[in-house]
Amino acid sequence: MNKKHKLTEKGLKKVKKELEQLTELKKKKMKGNIPEVLHSEDLNPEYLDFRQKMELLEKKIGKLEEIIKHAEIIAPPKNKNKIDLGAKILFEADGQEDHFIIVDSIEADPDQGKISDESLVGKNLIGKKVGDEVKISSRIKTVYKIKDIKY
Repeated sequence: MNKKHKLTEKGLKKVKKELEQLTELKKKKMKGNIPEVLHSEDLNPEYLDFRQKMELLEKKIGKLEEIIKHAEIIAPPKNKNKIDLGAKILFEADGQEDHFIIVDSIEADPDQGKISDESLVGKNLIGKKVGDEVKISSRIKTVYKIKDIKY
C-alpha cells in the first residue's frame, strides 16, 4: 500500500521541479563520456563509480515520481478551529511568540518554519485549538500555548 503524501501546492511544485532537474541531469550524464566497463581484465573503477552515482540518481528520481503519483493537495479542514495539516499556528513557548505550519514530512523544514505532522510537536498539536496548552517532553520540556490558527 502506497502512502498518500499530503502536500501544499507550493510543496508539490517544488517536488516536480526537483524531479525535472534530476531527470535533466540524468540525460546529460548519459550523453556525456561514460567510462569504459573494462580496464584491462578488471572492472574499471571509474565505471563502477559512474554506475553507483547513476543508481543513486535513478533511485531519487523513482522516489520523487512515487511522491508525485500519490500526492494530494492539502485542503482546508471543515473545522478550521482545530489544528490539522496546513495549519499556520501562532504560539507562545518559553515567553516567546513564534509560528510554524504543520506539513507532511516531505515538506518539513524547521529552518523555514515547517514542521512535520509526524514529529513529536506536530503529532501532539494535531486536533488542538486556540487557548490549548500542549506539553512536549523530550530532552527539554516545552509548553506550547496556542494563540491563533489560520488556513
